[in-house]
Amino acid sequence: MIKRTLGHITQMLGGEISDPSKEDILIEGVSTDSRTISKNNLYIPLIGEVFDGRIFIKECENKGAAAFLIDRDFEINKNISIPYILVEDTGKALRDLARAYRNELDIKIIGITGSNGKTTTKDLLESTLKEKYKVQKTMGNLNNEIGVPKTILSLDEDTEIGIIELGTDNFGDIALTTRIAQPDIAAILNIGDSHLHNLKTREGIAKAKMEITEGLSADGIFIYNIDDPILSKEIPTYDVSQKVLTFGTSDKANFKISPLENNRSGVEFINEDTIYKVPLLGDHQIYNGGITAMIAQILGLDKKQIQDGLKKVKGSSNRSAILELNGFDILDDSYKSNPQALLTGLNTTYTLKGYKNKIVVLGDMLELGENEKELHYDVGTKIDPNEIHYALFFGPLSYEMYKGALENFPTTRAFYFESKADVCDKLKQLITKSSLVLVKGSHGMHMEEIIECVKKLKI
Repeated sequence: MIKRTLGHITQMLGGEISDPSKEDILIEGVSTDSRTISKNNLYIPLIGEVFDGRIFIKECENKGAAAFLIDRDFEINKNISIPYILVEDTGKALRDLARAYRNELDIKIIGITGSNGKTTTKDLLESTLKEKYKVQKTMGNLNNEIGVPKTILSLDEDTEIGIIELGTDNFGDIALTTRIAQPDIAAILNIGDSHLHNLKTREGIAKAKMEITEGLSADGIFIYNIDDPILSKEIPTYDVSQKVLTFGTSDKANFKISPLENNRSGVEFINEDTIYKVPLLGDHQIYNGGITAMIAQILGLDKKQIQDGLKKVKGSSNRSAILELNGFDILDDSYKSNPQALLTGLNTTYTLKGYKNKIVVLGDMLELGENEKELHYDVGTKIDPNEIHYALFFGPLSYEMYKGALENFPTTRAFYFESKADVCDKLKQLITKSSLVLVKGSHGMHMEEIIECVKKLKI
């Protein structure tokens, strides 16, 4: 984490310290949340639509904060005794501090974006690159204009590789965060339907993702998935001055990956004469593993180091993980959903062998824009009744998915519910010995609650 004197931080921000006699105080880390403040932190109160962090300054002082940032026009409570730095805007100051700190670090930054697979690729990169370097990554889902600066400021002075996830909801989001992270390697994994609500088209999503190149170092490397039809069409229309490389199964890829095995223990793929194994579910993992192997190779890891690192990965929770329970299994993929991710989850379910009964429990896919009903209906029509025994749907948009499923499923095998309690009751009736249950939906649907309601079921 950042460790600088208060005077140094004042200079980094171009701010004004309240008490120059306190400029030698050592700041150790920053926090924007009074609930997680630690001793000697710099507290940065942010102002949002429904919250004002400035009202918690005294609470942070009591918890050990060494100093805080504050807007010039804010009247400081007289009972606050710790020093502060006056800035024009605390949100901008958070970003400015992160950018200045990044410039002081001797580090390589990898920036990752894409509609699907960002977090898994981030986990794979960390696991692999640790074979040679000291590595830190974006924790959780801190991938926006607040999360990216906090991630940068959490990097230790001796960290050699930083893996930064860059997310987007609107045009300009990644342009902002990539200029803070200033990646040496920037990668786009794929283009899907998430965020169509704001970005309107897949081409619009690609344009928003391409903003990652705006912060890419002049001698940096830009990487993209050549198998993705939108990326392969759109990226050649952009003038990228840095080195551009591709990965994928295409013969045109600079780093060609060919799938081998796909089973319960993970996937295998081959690049040239080397076989790599990723112990994560789903044939899509060859892309996440492929770009990881490619970047690791660029950064000087040998083949054995890459093989060993990939094998050691531990996936993030609620993402294509099998929960082995009392007589049945759950494929927990409840963290997010969009049409591409859902079809991938279904395909993974189809390929898993040894189950007598396969059930899918599907919730709404959010932020799909004006065609959200049609997209739900279309995905519903693609659920294979020869592979799935029962399909359960929850949420208002998923009613459209349910209607699509009824093109292929009889009403005795497809069910729609307006409450999670009803989903749980039906699920408990349908689960038999050697069942596999896929649970998937957008994060806002909290599909993990359905998993919790059946986890203790004994068959």
